[in-house]
Amino acid sequence: MTKPQTVHRQHGLTTSEMVVYPMIAVLLVGVAFGFYHNSRIDDAMAAAVDLGMRQQQLIETYFDLHGEMPQSEADLEMDTFSPEGILIGVDYLAGEFGVPAADKLRTGTLRARVDMTEFGARFEKIESGFLLIARVQDDDSIIWDCVADRVTVEALDKRYLPKTCSAGEEDEDEHENAAGDQLDE
Repeated sequence: MTKPQTVHRQHGLTTSEMVVYPMIAVLLVGVAFGFYHNSRIDDAMAAAVDLGMRQQQLIETYFDLHGEMPQSEADLEMDTFSPEGILIGVDYLAGEFGVPAADKLRTGTLRARVDMTEFGARFEKIESGFLLIARVQDDDSIIWDCVADRVTVEALDKRYLPKTCSAGEEDEDEHENAAGDQLDE
């Protein structure tokens, strides 16, 4: 005679389930916080770039009136600039920041100074956020590039720049590669 099999039902969680489920929950919370933190940085940088780009009009107006780039911040009368958010100031330099041989009459750079301490200890020493570089073309129009500051030691990494700056960064990389190829010849 055969005995009927009895099914033993487990009540509650096994030990491994008690360890794995909370670990998964903590991991998901960590990932969600990371996305939230990065989106806050993205929003703050986008606002800083927009505010910095408002200073472009001062440079373009000066160029239209004088036929050359301003040679100092005093020429621009930047005292009306009111920084907000993480942008604490904008410096102007005739020429291209970090390129001593740049044509100072046809090129100018705005360097954004930022305070990113609200985003954690790893951002406390950041001084420079990005560069807005104005280059006068042959037809006297001005094109603007938004690029990462590669000259300042404590500058924000280019991965934190908004999409509006990444296009200029690609052009900048191509420009540097072409210049390096010319030196090799």
